[in-house]
Amino acid sequence: MLKTNIHIITNFSQVGGAEEMLIRHINSVEETRCVIISLMDSSGLMTDKLRSNVEVITLNCNSAFDLLLAPFKLLNVLKNYQPDVLYSWMYHANFVTALAKFFSAINTPLIWGVRHSLDDLKGESMSTKLAIYAGKLLKSIPDKVVYCANRAMQQHVEFGYSTIIKSVYIPNGYNFTKYQPRTFDDNNIVIGAAGRFHEAKDYYTLIKAVAPILKANANIKLRIAGRDVVNGNHTLTNYIKKESISFEQVELLGQISNMSEFYNSVDFFVLSSKTEGFPNVLAEAAGSGCITFSTDVGDASLIVNDEQRLAVIGDAYALENLLAKYINMPSGELVEISKKSAAFIRNTYSIEAISQKLLEIGNNN
Repeated sequence: MLKTNIHIITNFSQVGGAEEMLIRHINSVEETRCVIISLMDSSGLMTDKLRSNVEVITLNCNSAFDLLLAPFKLLNVLKNYQPDVLYSWMYHANFVTALAKFFSAINTPLIWGVRHSLDDLKGESMSTKLAIYAGKLLKSIPDKVVYCANRAMQQHVEFGYSTIIKSVYIPNGYNFTKYQPRTFDDNNIVIGAAGRFHEAKDYYTLIKAVAPILKANANIKLRIAGRDVVNGNHTLTNYIKKESISFEQVELLGQISNMSEFYNSVDFFVLSSKTEGFPNVLAEAAGSGCITFSTDVGDASLIVNDEQRLAVIGDAYALENLLAKYINMPSGELVEISKKSAAFIRNTYSIEAISQKLLEIGNNN
């Protein structure tokens, strides 16, 4: 008989790192019956990516008051199933699922999931802060807490969100397309970045970092993909204007569906974030053969796997110098860096191996 695993997530209507990882995990464990419960909403954009026999339920908790009632709504849904394991994804879902388990006194193992670091706790929204502190009060309820980033696990244990005994590090896993060896043209480098437009992504630091490089090299381009990363985003276009960058050298693509095609279209990939857990886009870019650069957030250092391509958070000058150094490298050296980085990521973060670890955590509790 198939085991039933229920995954509770805060929102399943838009693309995000946690949502994409959940989809990859579920699609890789066909021997398990999976149900997704979204506290807020879902969309065809997301559900169409799932294998056909996955059920998705929405609780429509779209306000603070709704979230207070969410544990009871969740309990009503869980009565219709006999789950073998409950997995919750992200702070709000962790809090709601823990309360639901507390009120029902069910013995089903609960595995919390944390997809975020505490690099910039002060910069989080009030809602997220409340969910983090509320979770801290309920830390005795989950059987295990899975962190996708080792640094995030250390931060949360120190903060008191979970105990070290309950904490487990399981990084994200990926489905990689067939590797295509890279070539690099010194005269036509494309610098790429990807992620929704949000303060945590610190796109202004990215723009400041690449500005001197673009102004000095008319053949170098900047290509960015992500939700709200569009020409109509006046805040973002004002960043570009402020740094006197030619719009002919910048492509703002918005949210795109084919990220593999995007990664294959850029040479250097830059993550400029203030805070991350395990940055999916960085791993995906490296696995695709991009040469990656990042601020030292979350587990970026483990992904980049080379401290010479890391910069201090918010240090545009450091990022600029890193990029300039590698732009001036011979193409043969860049090819070798690309091959070595892609091989490391593909061998370390396959979805099959990572999904098996997630299943084992649930089955052993």
